[in-house]
Amino acid sequence: MKSLAVLLAIAFAAGGCGDDQGAPSSETGSTSSAGGSTASSSSGSIGGGGASSASTGGGGASGCHAELGPADADRLVVVGHPYDAMGNAAQSYEVLTLKQDETLAQTGTKFDMGRPADAPIVFTPDGTLGFAVEDDGTIGEFRVEDDGSITVLETSYKGSFYADRLVVAAAGGTLFVIDPDFPDSGGGIYEVLVGCDGKLTDRGRLFPTKNARGFAFDPATGDMLIGARQALGSTGIAHAHRVHANALQASVDVFGDDDAILSWMTLTHGAKHLLLGDNSAFASSPNRVGAVPLTSDGFGAPQILTGIEDPYAIAASPFDDAVIVVSGFGDAIFVLDYDPSAAAPLSLRGELPYVAGSPQVPGALTMIERGKLSGRVLVADVRGVFVVQFAPSATVTDQGVFDLGGGTENVVAGIGAQP
Repeated sequence: MKSLAVLLAIAFAAGGCGDDQGAPSSETGSTSSAGGSTASSSSGSIGGGGASSASTGGGGASGCHAELGPADADRLVVVGHPYDAMGNAAQSYEVLTLKQDETLAQTGTKFDMGRPADAPIVFTPDGTLGFAVEDDGTIGEFRVEDDGSITVLETSYKGSFYADRLVVAAAGGTLFVIDPDFPDSGGGIYEVLVGCDGKLTDRGRLFPTKNARGFAFDPATGDMLIGARQALGSTGIAHAHRVHANALQASVDVFGDDDAILSWMTLTHGAKHLLLGDNSAFASSPNRVGAVPLTSDGFGAPQILTGIEDPYAIAASPFDDAVIVVSGFGDAIFVLDYDPSAAAPLSLRGELPYVAGSPQVPGALTMIERGKLSGRVLVADVRGVFVVQFAPSATVTDQGVFDLGGGTENVVAGIGAQP
């Protein structure tokens, strides 16, 4: 994950989040002593942020929070602020508005839960309940009231897990929790039921994993797709797994060696490929992005793409023709062309053409997937929110930085938007 200490150092070095370039984010390990990372929430994916990620699944109070709101209404965006003005640890969250006219605005609403981790903040499909990974492995839960105010339901919900990523089932009644630790230390995929009143009930671990960084459902089969090591006791070097009827059906060695430390997993819009990042800082191999084809009962041969330092977060275009990769260490966003029908579907186009400079210590991201703002990607930035837009014909544009005003109290870690 991106170290909160690094965020603080960069905020001071930038003179209150000015125009200086930030230092790199820290490397994520596989033990739960590290804080939560992100999860991009493209459809059926995690790795990130954003709205409910699973494309199927249910449980809990299914139906209570399943109905999507209007696709083109104003949306609330919630960001975490892990520091106060003096650089001390803080537990603050801020509510922004993403308006129909495509602009972001501050609402003036702030609230406290546990200290935010740099992870996607996820919502139930109806947008009324939000869940944030906190840097001690707990979960913060809040409710969005009809007037846009926030009611905190759980300041720091502590389950049998160390939360790192969260995925909300499409029916809204189940919260899937990813613990990145080793299997013997509790690593795995956990199930938490969500009541109609927001009450959380920990149902325990579904199955063990190691260094888990992604969880999704295959919309064609309902199978679970997992970016992890040692899922359900799988042996050998494997980074992606297909689970059918709670049994391991297939695994694939994505990166070809034992060096990889997974950072992110995203399912492409058409569910043709899993995209995984490897941002190991300890390997002799360069950092990599892998594209894994999905078959009806397993996986095809992966493509490995190098040349991107620290692929910290990944988003796939809803138009199924482009991908962006956030480079935490590189203070950069890279654009990949994507052809779902090709044997090698990814090609590196290059760094995003910036409007007014590159991102600074970019981290977790979330993407809007419905309505006229579909393809709007919001990236946590030390200054506020860095905005990127996917459009048809593989168009990817920098929409600028929404600056929250400078100062360590406005450093962002963790971000999410209503569906």
